[in-house]
Amino acid sequence: MISQKTLMVFAPLLILISVMAEATENDTASLDSYLDMNIEELLSMEVTSVSKKKQRLSESAAAIFVITHDDIRRSGVTSIPEALRLAPGIQVAKIDNAKWAISSRGFNTQFVNKLLVLIDGRSVYTQSYSGVYWEDQDTLLEDVDRIEVIRGPGATMWGANAVNGVINIITKAANETQGSLVQVSGGNEERVIAQLRHGIRINDDVTARTYLKYADRDSSYAPDIDASANDDWQARRAGFRVDGGIKNDTWTVQGDVYSNLLSQTLDNIYLDPSNPANNPPDPVTPYRLFNTKDAINASGHNVLGRVNHQINSNSHASLQVYFDHTKRSEYILEQEKDTFDFDFQHRYSGFNRHDIVWGLGYRRIDDHYINSDIVTFNDSTEKTSSLISAFIQDEIALSEENLRLTIGSKFERTDFTGVEIQPSVKLLWIPAPGTTIWGSVSRAARTPSAMEQRGSISTGLLLLPGVDPISFSNDADGNFESEYLTAYELGFRIQPTETTSLDISAFYNDYSNAASYEYNTYQIVPNPYDPAADPLVIPSQTVFDNKMDVASKGVELVADWRVVSGWRLQSTYSYLTVDTQRDADSTDVFSRVPLEGGSPEHQATLRSIHDIKESMTFDLWMQYVSSLDSTTLSATRDDSIGEYTSVNARFAWLPKKNIELSLVGRNLFDNRHPEFVGEYYILRSEVERSLYAQVKVEF
Repeated sequence: MISQKTLMVFAPLLILISVMAEATENDTASLDSYLDMNIEELLSMEVTSVSKKKQRLSESAAAIFVITHDDIRRSGVTSIPEALRLAPGIQVAKIDNAKWAISSRGFNTQFVNKLLVLIDGRSVYTQSYSGVYWEDQDTLLEDVDRIEVIRGPGATMWGANAVNGVINIITKAANETQGSLVQVSGGNEERVIAQLRHGIRINDDVTARTYLKYADRDSSYAPDIDASANDDWQARRAGFRVDGGIKNDTWTVQGDVYSNLLSQTLDNIYLDPSNPANNPPDPVTPYRLFNTKDAINASGHNVLGRVNHQINSNSHASLQVYFDHTKRSEYILEQEKDTFDFDFQHRYSGFNRHDIVWGLGYRRIDDHYINSDIVTFNDSTEKTSSLISAFIQDEIALSEENLRLTIGSKFERTDFTGVEIQPSVKLLWIPAPGTTIWGSVSRAARTPSAMEQRGSISTGLLLLPGVDPISFSNDADGNFESEYLTAYELGFRIQPTETTSLDISAFYNDYSNAASYEYNTYQIVPNPYDPAADPLVIPSQTVFDNKMDVASKGVELVADWRVVSGWRLQSTYSYLTVDTQRDADSTDVFSRVPLEGGSPEHQATLRSIHDIKESMTFDLWMQYVSSLDSTTLSATRDDSIGEYTSVNARFAWLPKKNIELSLVGRNLFDNRHPEFVGEYYILRSEVERSLYAQVKVEF
């Protein structure tokens, strides 16, 4: 009997065999335009994230995968992080009910810092650790047009931190969301998700929409205490978008405001022994807190404006400006951040065989922190940092249609590291219709975060009889530099028949100057157990440093088969290995294990998207993730994760054209399972089986 693991890992091969034969068609009608599209139309979808200009998916020299609006709707997911599970090469792992660890091609941790995420061109990374608070990144999923997922560096176009990938979440224009929508969901985990949207036409040239969203999600399960993890999550959000156009100009103004209340359970918290407020210590567990309930209050607002101007048939310019304010308060840290961003871009294709895109950018970030026993900043008062950037890219047609060379570079100047240069060279060949071969060599940089420049993290406390408490910490000493990646990629896309397609990407990533944690302070204390013995030498402080080299390689595959009209199968598979090498003088003993063992070697999905009849759909989605050896820098806890398979299903019925009733089940054959273990102060939790019903009405 074939095991479940074997079936899931080799599921892509089942579809690969199928692409060798032409499928028969039938006359089944469908209301779903997505399934009415043939494979060639899907590959002809336009994407913008690879080169900051519209180009066909099949002609993009990058490992790009598009999660469409219909993919999101028919998968039954209720958040953007869950939707990203559809993409190959992306590891999406839940830490607790409201926290995710999401990475591309490795380096997954609680504080992932090598993946750039944008919503309609607005960067949503946080300056504090160069990562993303995923629980704060939300909108109406009904308004998402597509999510463009690039695996591999995108730094030439998008700049620093676009090292291992770029995720660009693109919402629909206001003229595509006219009328009203009411959508209500309820279940055992997604207790209530209520959404309201209304779109209007102001005049012949201007359309607008507004939305409201409320979500209440239940807690997950904590195996260490055999009870609720106390990580329930309530979120409120509202927003608007206005689109208009006058002659050769189009413009957009949009904004959001949100307020999230997230519960969490802190575990194994170390208190500062020098703080009088922490005395006298508990005699049983001195200077420690276990299973302590905490609340995260996160709020923010943003506004974005963009103007596109068609100068002539060969020249197009755009200007985008946004302001983003975020505020987050929890036990470990309070932080507030204001971001102002200006971006100008110009495209010119008037030269023979040259298509040039260039641009200028400026970003200013004002941040403020309030310290805690866990996290402190050397300068916690308001501090301003700025980024100045420029890029240029030229796509050169080496032949009339089938051979293209793309060269370009991003140039950035940061307050932390000075000038960063991030070039790339890409070659794309179309030897025959339906076949694309591409390769690239790219360089990308990950610049230091505020934590790595001026922060300190408490990592432990040692209590010895007759000796003052010894605190362990990891600190910034101002010497941390950028991390660098040189990436080599090769891709192959083919449409062997009208109903099948195959996309394969292979890569080799060479990271230099990678982050490490180096001992630099030792405490010498008398041996409390034997005064006549030599004193104890205790390493008590590490600093952020760059004494690690990392190499990773892998393969990613997407296979698509339109079996018959109204039924489509899609399978993805990714393979990844990571190897680390410390510098000869490195004292780091923490980083290697999670770097090599925190990302799955194998991931695979198999989706069946089926229109049963004109008014009924049934979609099945299976995902396999192989085991993880270690996910944290906290060497004192067991953080291994076993392999797991998630089976998800969605049934939908349209009793009327404007009414949809659906039932969704996630992790159907698994009561619960862990996906990721966060750092020592986060209580471990497990993802539980989820069932919910949904009603959607449009009018």
